Amino acid sequence: MQPDRLPSDRMRYLFIYLVRDQQSASSRFCTVVTYGRSQPEAERVAINRVHQQGLRILRTDTATPAPWLDPACDRDYLDELARYGSALRVSDPAHSASAA
Repeated sequence: MQPDRLPSDRMRYLFIYLVRDQQSASSRFCTVVTYGRSQPEAERVAINRVHQQGLRILRTDTATPAPWLDPACDRDYLDELARYGSALRVSDPAHSASAA
């Protein structure tokens, strides 16, 4: 599948969570892009992906459809999304220090 093509019955969704690593007290922002037929379906995938990384969700900051992801600018996300069905990035703790 091409990274910029969607499965015909699914949309892309973007979720931004404030998370805490299970092994430290620092809070960070985590972005997850997933496919889903609906936002609740996509969010289940996103939450599972966050938990697989050993992160605990403190709160949801953003949950929105993301049809605007650009193949040129968002290539890393879209490649990972096409390969694994979700893409996850966690911010550097130094950039999230004021988030807690």
